[in-house]
Amino acid sequence: MKHLKFIVIIMGLLIFFGTSAILYIVFDRIFSKEKLIFPQKDELKQLQISENSEIINTNISDDKLILTIKLNEEYQIIVYDLKNGKQLYFFETN
Repeated sequence: MKHLKFIVIIMGLLIFFGTSAILYIVFDRIFSKEKLIFPQKDELKQLQISENSEIINTNISDDKLILTIKLNEEYQIIVYDLKNGKQLYFFETN
């Protein structure tokens, strides 16, 4: 019985601290002062993508746009910063 009480207390503490952490993260994101400002349409038109390329996949992660492009049986991964509209990284894969 001593071990059962100890396990119940530990599980109660885990539930309490886990719920507190989730609430803290949610409220921190809701009331954060950081604002994401997307670039103007003119800046987005400046994305350097070839006409013959095919966009395979797009992802938006935080303030970054990640494009996977297929061009002539080769794949390219391009990472753009959405805050200033500039290209950050460019990778080519075979």
